[in-house]
Amino acid sequence: MLDEPIEVKLARGKVWRPENFTPETHGPVPLTRALADSLNLATVHVGLDVGVRRIADTFARLGLDQTPDPNPSLILGGLDLAPIEVAQLFNSLANGGFRTPLRAVRVVIGADGTALKAFPLQVTPVADSAVVYQLNRMLTKVTQRGTGQAVYARLPPDVVVAGKTGTSSEFRDSWFAGFTGSHLAIVWVGYDDNRPTGLAGSRRRAQHMGESDASPADHIVG
Repeated sequence: MLDEPIEVKLARGKVWRPENFTPETHGPVPLTRALADSLNLATVHVGLDVGVRRIADTFARLGLDQTPDPNPSLILGGLDLAPIEVAQLFNSLANGGFRTPLRAVRVVIGADGTALKAFPLQVTPVADSAVVYQLNRMLTKVTQRGTGQAVYARLPPDVVVAGKTGTSSEFRDSWFAGFTGSHLAIVWVGYDDNRPTGLAGSRRRAQHMGESDASPADHIVG
């Protein structure tokens, strides 16, 4: 895909000009590298080829309660989500394309150990398992050689982690979503009043980053 500047015409004569985190562009790049290095411009080219409405529908299939508005910024994750909602989306990927509603309570047990109330497991196929497998393999490159390499500062090198970093505009929110085996984790760092944290999704301080994890004007979630 082309990692090069692009302009998208919006309603009322407005124009959206997404940017990479750094002013660098990289020309033609493999899709895996665009994902691993969070290259916004290449991602926008992919999203426009796929179609924003199809992307919005995919968000809904993977776990959102409502289909988001098909705004071009959606390509870069431009929507407000709670960590539990992001967990639901990534849970469908971790499950190989099958959606299972997240629950805080699995079963209610009485004092004698008897199950008083159980909630049935609902499994719904929402994506082609072969496609999800390829995507998950690409997400492992994010942690192995992309913006998510910091996970191995804490984890053993033989643990395979699929994940994605994310940083919102003006560094208001920092995200990491990842899974390995039967474990999935969503990490969000931010202030309730939307103040900038100065943090990005991959490193300790945004000013020390060398990644293309966000644009100063574009909201990214995952």
